[in-house]
Amino acid sequence: MISVFYRPCGKTYQEQHTAAYELLDAALSFLGHRMGRIEKTEHGKPFFPDEPNLFFSLSHTDGYAVCAVGDKPCGIDIEAQREISEKIRIRFLGGAAPEEAILRWTRRESYGKYEGRGFFAGDIPETVHFVTFRDLDGFTVTVCADKSATVGDRLIVL
Repeated sequence: MISVFYRPCGKTYQEQHTAAYELLDAALSFLGHRMGRIEKTEHGKPFFPDEPNLFFSLSHTDGYAVCAVGDKPCGIDIEAQREISEKIRIRFLGGAAPEEAILRWTRRESYGKYEGRGFFAGDIPETVHFVTFRDLDGFTVTVCADKSATVGDRLIVL
């Protein structure tokens, strides 16, 4: 099971980054785990080397930090609702209509985090699925996981 957590945070990058790791610590505690040593893959994806069956992903934006924690690899992204230029929508989002651009963006970003290769991870295969939350006014949160993974159906505030 992959659980999804959020908390409000500040507006500076440092405040958001700090809030994301504090949220991870709180989420692990909530789930009965302890924060362990974190390392990064060659592409920069963080992981727990001492907990090979515990996976997480973090994201933050102006106002919120989110994390996904579970027993299967996952990726998460949060984005504020905003207009994305037509040039970007055509080049990176398959020509998505303005109202679908943020959804496509969060799917692409969460898949990149799932793979550990970022936004340009490549085409999204049919072996993954997405769960999207629009519970936070003006924000879209998307989790990417293998189709065999169960993702919680609500955001948990910590």
